[in-house]
Amino acid sequence: MSFSFVAHRQWARSLTGWPALTTALLLIALFSHLGYLPLDTRSDEPRRALVALEMMLSGDYVTPTLNGERYFNKPPLYNWIIIASYRLFGNYSSFALRFPMAISLLLFGLTIFGVVRRYMPVPRERAFLVAFVAAMMVLTNGRVLLYDTLLGLIDITFSWLTYSAMMLVFHFDRRRNYWALFLTTYCLTALGFLMKGLPSVVFQGLTLTSWFLYTRQFRRLGHPAHFAGIGLFLLLTGSYYVAYFTRNHIPFTDVAAVLFDESAKRTVVKFGIVETLLHLLTFPFEFLYHFAPYTLLLVLLFRKGLVRTLRAEPFVAFNALVFIVNVLIYWSSPQVYARYLIGLLAPLFTLLAYLYYEQTNKNDRARWWVEQIWLGMALIVTVGCWVALWLPQTRPITGLVWKTALTFTLLSFNTYWLWRAVDNRLGRMLLVMVSVRIGMNLLVLPGRLASREYYKAESERIARRSLGKPLYAYRQTVGSTGATDVNSFHIAALRNEILRKTDQKRPDAYYIADSLDLAGQRYVVIDTLRLFDRHPASLVRFP
Repeated sequence: MSFSFVAHRQWARSLTGWPALTTALLLIALFSHLGYLPLDTRSDEPRRALVALEMMLSGDYVTPTLNGERYFNKPPLYNWIIIASYRLFGNYSSFALRFPMAISLLLFGLTIFGVVRRYMPVPRERAFLVAFVAAMMVLTNGRVLLYDTLLGLIDITFSWLTYSAMMLVFHFDRRRNYWALFLTTYCLTALGFLMKGLPSVVFQGLTLTSWFLYTRQFRRLGHPAHFAGIGLFLLLTGSYYVAYFTRNHIPFTDVAAVLFDESAKRTVVKFGIVETLLHLLTFPFEFLYHFAPYTLLLVLLFRKGLVRTLRAEPFVAFNALVFIVNVLIYWSSPQVYARYLIGLLAPLFTLLAYLYYEQTNKNDRARWWVEQIWLGMALIVTVGCWVALWLPQTRPITGLVWKTALTFTLLSFNTYWLWRAVDNRLGRMLLVMVSVRIGMNLLVLPGRLASREYYKAESERIARRSLGKPLYAYRQTVGSTGATDVNSFHIAALRNEILRKTDQKRPDAYYIADSLDLAGQRYVVIDTLRLFDRHPASLVRFP
């Protein structure tokens, strides 16, 4: 059952209130602390920063490297984007690194809003509501808001490209403009490939095939425009690899094998049947956890006549279909990080927002239970923020009392509003989540600062200590895993030169080495340091 049209018109007149407030608070939460923390030490963020930095330092914008060695795991497009941001801000700061992610996030949200508002099969006033909420659900779920928006990673930009390609399939299919459909989507697929490799090709193939099968237009895959689109994809991606292999005389298989392994290593091919079956069982619960609180609305899918409801509206059916066929890739792959799924949240949350506003009301039992859980969660977080006054991690924070009081006030106001807004608790839950992020900025991030600053300070101290001398990473001390990328970045950024790996010894150079690589060697210790994670190493020279 849906709300009456008159009620929605009255409600729509007030939409400029809480949507504007939610958007403003989100921008404050996002940009106020975008560069607050140095590089994250437990993610791929230092690797993204380091590869882009080394391309700038070497002047070779075709060949990604890591500690001076060729890096094949990811194509270079996102490196180029980071480089553009470094140049825009004139530094290698955390803010410059994360700025492309933040802009991509906002563009992603605007794209979702624009597409859903245009094609949601409801009157204009309600379409605005569903579109805004669907977009904000993607931007403010727990995983994205409290983790991924703190890091300068590929995935949000890649998700925006992926979602845009999916929606263009629907847009141009409705217009029967297949030349535009195939050319634009394969162009975006090529950009996705140059950013992250094979996943973009898989998304494109599954989306086209499933939609044309569903609409009984399978013959469209044989349309001349489809082959033109494939040709455009090959032209765009091939142009880069022609340039790459012209500059680097290595076998094509060296690059192709790594790109394939980056995708295959997370599947049953690598992990076997037992782990795959276990993942099939645990994946739904992991999905619910990572993208809470909105994933609780998945209970709305368990209702009589759902398939008939979805099939009645092509746009809703399209969103449901592309989510189902594409999420199966990750459901069947044992090693999956939650950030890989961000691009699939938009079609899913579009579907859930539609069901919430158009197929249920405040008396719907499943919806009511979800809202009660939201109220309970909001109340717990509101009261629980005062724990910061006693936690060892937060007690040293300057201005802790007023920051806790501000967090409590903001959460209290929005929790009360959530309780009062019986017709639109989903919309008010968005505000609660943004308030949680603001509280996190004030009370949680300062506790992470010390450890991040420690590795930055250690690295920069050694960089300064070695100025005027060539500096190398000896053997496997640095770069054998992703752990030391954070050290390599800070050293290279301060010295303005790549920290290269070597097993050669020069008497006029300094080396960063650990006891394992120094075993049996004659050397003089210049200084000592700690690499991530608290790994002891020395700055040495060889006589």
